[in-house]
Amino acid sequence: MFLGLHGVVNVDAAVIEHWHQDDVAEVDDGINGLVISRADAYGWPSVHSSDGMPPGRRWWHLEAGGDWQNPGRQTEMAWCQIDVAPQSPGYRLPFVPLTALLSDALSAVGTYRLTGLHALVPMEAAVDARAALASMVEWQELTAFRQPERAVRVRLEGLPDSVRADALAATAQDLAHGHLSCRPRAEADADTLIEGVTTRPTGHERLQEVSSGDHCLSFDCTVQGWSADTAAWLAELFTEALRQSRAAKAGVLLTVGT
Repeated sequence: MFLGLHGVVNVDAAVIEHWHQDDVAEVDDGINGLVISRADAYGWPSVHSSDGMPPGRRWWHLEAGGDWQNPGRQTEMAWCQIDVAPQSPGYRLPFVPLTALLSDALSAVGTYRLTGLHALVPMEAAVDARAALASMVEWQELTAFRQPERAVRVRLEGLPDSVRADALAATAQDLAHGHLSCRPRAEADADTLIEGVTTRPTGHERLQEVSSGDHCLSFDCTVQGWSADTAAWLAELFTEALRQSRAAKAGVLLTVGT
C-alpha cells in the first residue's frame, strides 16, 4: 500500500542543514527517519525487525520519502509505502495512521498547504470499516462544523467495468451519515486528473501490475472543511463503498483533492 500527501511545503532551511551535519545524504532518508520515529512514538509498526512482518501485525513500514526540490510549488510533499498482511477482521487499512505520520513529519520541518492525497489501495486486504466510520462521525462533525464548505474531487482508477458510479456515490454518502454530498462526474470527465495531486504519484506504476480493471470513476463532493484528516476520511469512505460493491479484488489508485 502506498499513501502520499500533495501540496506546497515550506521547509525550514535549518532542518536541511541539521540533516547535512548528521550525514543524512538525501531528503528521502530524512523523511523516512522522521516517519519511523513518529510511528515508534505512537506505538505503531515501524521497521524494528529483521524478519519481515511480525505475527499479529496488520501492516509494516517499508519506506518513505518526498519531493522538497521546488519550494513554493505543488509537489508530492511526503509519501510512505507499507506492507499489508492478509485480511484480519480486527484491523482496517491504515489511512488515518499513515496520514497522521506524514502530517506530523511535514509539521516538524516547516509549514505546508495540502492540496490532495493519493493511495494505492490493496482491495483484497480491505475489511469491513462500517463500525469505525460510524464512530468517526462525531470527530468529523466536531472538527468540521465551524469550517466553510469545500468542493473536493475523488477519483478511482483501476476499477472493473461492473462498478456503478451512482451506487458507489450513494454508499459513500450513507457511510458519511450526512457529512458528505457526492455526485458522479460525467463519463467523459472521469479520466480528468485531479489538479491537487501530482500527475504520477508514487506507486502509480504498480497499478499496471495489480489493478482490478481499466475503468475510471470520478466524483464531485462537498465537505465541511479541508484537512489531511478529511482527505484520509474520504479515502476510507470510498474504499469501504468499493469493498461493499464486491467488484474490486486487487489494486485501485484512489486520489482526493481540491
